Amino acid sequence: MILQLQMGPEFNRTVAELGGMGKALVAAASAGLDKGTKAAAGRVVSDYLSGQALRSRTGNLRRAVDAWLTKPLEAVIGVRPISMVAKYAWLLGDEDRTITPKRGKFLCIPIGENLTGAGVARFTSPRQVPDGFFVRTGGRLLFGYKKGKRGKFRALFTLVTSVFVQGSGALRDGVLDSLDDISGSIESEIGRKLNA
Repeated sequence: MILQLQMGPEFNRTVAELGGMGKALVAAASAGLDKGTKAAAGRVVSDYLSGQALRSRTGNLRRAVDAWLTKPLEAVIGVRPISMVAKYAWLLGDEDRTITPKRGKFLCIPIGENLTGAGVARFTSPRQVPDGFFVRTGGRLLFGYKKGKRGKFRALFTLVTSVFVQGSGALRDGVLDSLDDISGSIESEIGRKLNA
C-alpha cells in the first residue's frame, strides 16, 4: 500500500520561496511519514496478523511486513519485493485467488495427523508416506495409511482439483486504523523542526 502526501501545485512554489526552511519542512514531513508508517506496519502485525485476520504457520509473512520511504513525501507499507515471502504478500490485501496444480491433476492438502500444532505438514507429499494408499469416501479423495491389519484408516492428505483463497484485507484495515497516528507523527516532526 502506497501512502503519498499530495500538497497541490502551490506547495512546490511555497517550498521554493522558503528556500532552506522549505526543504527542511519537506524533510521533517518525510521523517514524520517514515516514523508513522513504521508504526502503522507494527500495528498491522500486532492487531491483524497475530492470529486475528490471517492464521500463520511459520510467521515469516508477519515478520516481513515493513514500511519504507520510496522518495520524499511517499512511503510504502507492505512486504518488500525482495523478501522470501513476497509471493505471498497478496494474502495481506483484498485479492482472491484460485490455486490449481501446476503439474498433475490434484493438489495434496495436508490434514489430520499430518499437521503439527503450528499447522506445518509432517509429510509434504504422499510419496513420502510408507505404505500409504488412496481412498475415495463421500465424494472425496483421501490419502493415508493404516496401522496394523485391523487398524483405523488415518487420513494424511485430501486431494482436490483447486482451492479458493481469499485475501485477509489486514494491510488496508491496519493502515486505515493508523491514519490518525501517521498524520500526528507528521505534525509532530514538523512542529519539532519549526521549534528548533
